[in-house]
Amino acid sequence: MKKILTLISVGLIVVAAAFSQSASGGFVESSDSYADTSTQVIQVEDKYGDLHQKAKSVKMELEYTPLTGEVRLYYTCLAAAYDQGEAMNTAMAVYEDFAAENKYKHYSYKGKDKTKYFKDENGMRMATYSSYVLFTR
Repeated sequence: MKKILTLISVGLIVVAAAFSQSASGGFVESSDSYADTSTQVIQVEDKYGDLHQKAKSVKMELEYTPLTGEVRLYYTCLAAAYDQGEAMNTAMAVYEDFAAENKYKHYSYKGKDKTKYFKDENGMRMATYSSYVLFTR
């Protein structure tokens, strides 16, 4: 009797599994499968010279993910000329301009700002200030 009940229950499970696969219609495409999830790298033109007077040559780069509104800013200059206050003020100005260009209203910080020191290929000591924010409309 136990064998018969076991065979019937296994048969019902197999039929239920086959029915659920055929009822779903096979492959169901996600609604956001065509969404752009790539990250864009944007080189920022240095028009903020009045905000970073110590650092004469600054390289700024934004990593922007349009789908989520996440932006990471990298501010790189010589370590001897680096001032964190100037870097923060420049980052805020870049964020304000970026928000106006891309029709965002607010931004909030998603992580602590970080400073990293390293030597470039010429042996010069460099500093990179990085900041991570999330823009909202």
